[in-house]
Amino acid sequence: MKQKTLLDMLLYVMGMFFNLALMVLVGYAVFRFTVWGFEFGTRTSEYMVGRGEDYVVPMVVEDYTSLADMARRLEEYDLISSAWFFRLERTLMNRTADFPPGTFYLNRNMSSSQINNTLRRRAGAEQQFEMITIPEGWTIADMAAYFESRGFFYAEDFVRAAQYGQFNYGFLMNVPRDRPNRLEGYLFPDTYEIFANPSPEHIIHRMLQRFESLFTMYYHDVAYEMGLTIDEVVIIASIIERETRLASERPVVSQVIHNRLAINMLLQMCSTVVYTIGPRDRLTYAETRTESPWNTYLHPGLPLGPISNPGWASIRAAMMPTQGNYLFFVLRDPVTGEHFFSTNQAAHDAAALRYLG
Repeated sequence: MKQKTLLDMLLYVMGMFFNLALMVLVGYAVFRFTVWGFEFGTRTSEYMVGRGEDYVVPMVVEDYTSLADMARRLEEYDLISSAWFFRLERTLMNRTADFPPGTFYLNRNMSSSQINNTLRRRAGAEQQFEMITIPEGWTIADMAAYFESRGFFYAEDFVRAAQYGQFNYGFLMNVPRDRPNRLEGYLFPDTYEIFANPSPEHIIHRMLQRFESLFTMYYHDVAYEMGLTIDEVVIIASIIERETRLASERPVVSQVIHNRLAINMLLQMCSTVVYTIGPRDRLTYAETRTESPWNTYLHPGLPLGPISNPGWASIRAAMMPTQGNYLFFVLRDPVTGEHFFSTNQAAHDAAALRYLG
């Protein structure tokens, strides 16, 4: 009887601990959802009222500042929606150390986590601007890794913003919102001066604005006369960008693409396979059979979307191909990047044997 009583007590205590753990877990889940809701609401309202790069707030932290005082200041500066939630989130994450002194430039598009990371990462920073250079042909994944290496934010934050952010530009109207890597091709490669501690949205807006400034109504008309949508132009340009690094060859590669499309011939561009499986020195036959909506060895026409973010020379080449009957090309010189172009399969096979062995 006594043993049964002890067993009952043990089960009772274990049940109490289980219920307590469950309550803590549910409470934390509710808290995270609430914080996410606050930040989502804040970002949504910012898009609606047009907050962006002009809403940068300089903050001078003269002495080591407690979490409570910093939360209060951030709320006063309208950088966070709730000082209480900011403190609670930091406490649950065990990040309650005092904030170091320094001069910081915070953007109202930042989440509370980005603000916290900025204030702790860039102690003593006084530089208001950063310079970034995005090479032609980079993908969204390349950019995301670069921005993380610069300490701006996590790579996944940039990828998420590019996929789900609200970017209302006319040239994006016909880009499917559910297409993977939705903004691939439209983040224009260039050198930009941006605010220190930028948000992903701030950088993306700058790149989209640059694309918009270059793709004027004249080029809208050129694309229309060729029977191409802007998205198709960008897809073709993205392939050109990855297939050749020589400026003189871009219009010729464009000729090959347009000629193949005109006769419903598979594009068979290695770059579209590489986009799916990653860089390779040389594709195997098996790799060209990799199933993917981007793989132009398997699927006719253009791939699902762009495979890189092309520069302006490739975009122009996509709309202004050279005239001729080229249907094939093969790498002639791996050092210079020069290709050999041919009009028929026999000539191409001979060139491939000669240059590739």
